[in-house]
Amino acid sequence: MTTPIPQNFVQTIAKQRGVTDAELETVFMALDGQSTATIATKLGISDIAVRKRLGEVYKKFHIGGNGPGKLSELRHQLLFSYHTDQGTIDFSRGKGSLLNLAISRRQEDWGQAPDVSVFYGRTEELTTLKQWIVSDNCRLVALLGLAGSGKTILSVQLAKQVQNEFDFVIWRSLRSTPAPSDFVGSLIQLFSNQQKPDVPIDLNSQISRLVEYLRKHRCLLILDDFEAVLRPEELAGHYREGCEGYRDLIVRLCEVNHNSCAVLVSSEEPTELALLAGEKVRSLKPVISEEIARAIFQEKGLSASDREWKILLSRYGGNLLALKIVATTIHEFFEGNVLKFLEATALFIEEHISNLLAQQFDRMSSSEQEIAYWMAIAQSPISLATLREHILVNSSISDLLKNLDSLGRRSLIEKISEDTETVFMLQPLIVQYVSDRLVDRIRAEVLETVKTQGIERMRLLKTHSLSISIAKEKGGKGERSRSILELVKNRLQVLFAKTTGFEEPLNILTKLASDLEDKSIRDVGYARENLAQIIADADGG
Repeated sequence: MTTPIPQNFVQTIAKQRGVTDAELETVFMALDGQSTATIATKLGISDIAVRKRLGEVYKKFHIGGNGPGKLSELRHQLLFSYHTDQGTIDFSRGKGSLLNLAISRRQEDWGQAPDVSVFYGRTEELTTLKQWIVSDNCRLVALLGLAGSGKTILSVQLAKQVQNEFDFVIWRSLRSTPAPSDFVGSLIQLFSNQQKPDVPIDLNSQISRLVEYLRKHRCLLILDDFEAVLRPEELAGHYREGCEGYRDLIVRLCEVNHNSCAVLVSSEEPTELALLAGEKVRSLKPVISEEIARAIFQEKGLSASDREWKILLSRYGGNLLALKIVATTIHEFFEGNVLKFLEATALFIEEHISNLLAQQFDRMSSSEQEIAYWMAIAQSPISLATLREHILVNSSISDLLKNLDSLGRRSLIEKISEDTETVFMLQPLIVQYVSDRLVDRIRAEVLETVKTQGIERMRLLKTHSLSISIAKEKGGKGERSRSILELVKNRLQVLFAKTTGFEEPLNILTKLASDLEDKSIRDVGYARENLAQIIADADGG
């Protein structure tokens, strides 16, 4: 898959473009496949200096744009020049060393792939993924995980490291939810090298044509943001209306023999993957990496003790985007002092992260949201039996398992084997977001109850107990948060203190709680119990 080019030819072409010796030394190492970090270490310069040198080379070769495609374009320019000019330049002089560059027939289309000039860690994951793709010839590999966990960056780095093994490298985002026939048709056009290829009309024939190309050529196809074609507000993994054809595409890519590999990057796992998983179809979830977290902080000039790292990782898990934002916040607002930040804040969720989490929460079905609220109240791992005991809606074990499986396919919960049973808990960032959301809604329900002096518009106050202990303390990880009930009480006290004072609303809530004493839990759910607890806490009881 490579063709040798004399280094003195590359040097001659580079000098004609005004490339300096330092820039040439750097670009030789980059063309050899060495990472920015490796080049920086070998040359004794910073990563920024390496990127600056490469940037100057790209400018001198008139290569624009962003992402990994710039180095590939440089390779193609050098190969074109070599095949065009090799008869006019004498290469017999010098040491005659050869530079292996990818052959010009390989085509790369990186779409809107992000730049990965800075990449930390993930050595174990990359080794595993390369083994699956290059050695084991997997037809499909899925990269799954919560938004912000670094899946997309990992997919681009992976593609860069294995690109020489393929005739085609294609990176696509499905964020705009293109129709399946349009998407497959665009791939056929790319593979055909024709301006107007004969693209079949029906999707099934299009997929068959695509598979023909995947058999004829060795292709690496990365599909990012795959969750965009999946249906929200239902159990995870089902397709949006009009996007059902993507299921046919994935099944065919997995089941039919071909020489290529599709890498599916998603925060939500399609339902069919569990059935297709096997020797040629595998999935990986990037693990929490303290190595990457430390590198992110070091880039900001920050350091933390082992105890501080334990707290940071328990709060933010493996969410690299959150850790980047936290590092910036500590640098700009806490004089670079990690301890001051930890003491001044609980789990800090910046607006951008909050919006991402809101998008994931809003994708859940209503039954998944109900379970997520119970887990937030529990604040520690909860078993299936305990969960079923406290949910008032008569749910079967089968229904609960479907919901828990769906939450797992969204990468929102962890499943833990504890003693003789399996327990479940929300991811750290999710539990904080869900807790905040639950407290806001409970507060709004209490205000509406005071305003209407009735319970008709209550929902969560009826369906969820705010005070009952429903999980084992020993299963909790990291710092224990304040209870949902305590947070609700504090927000109400602050709000009423600014308006009417707490006495009048307290009297209304007390009367309502008294009126509910003779009502059964089937009629009013947890409403009487929750109102009594809010009154007791507000009264200091």
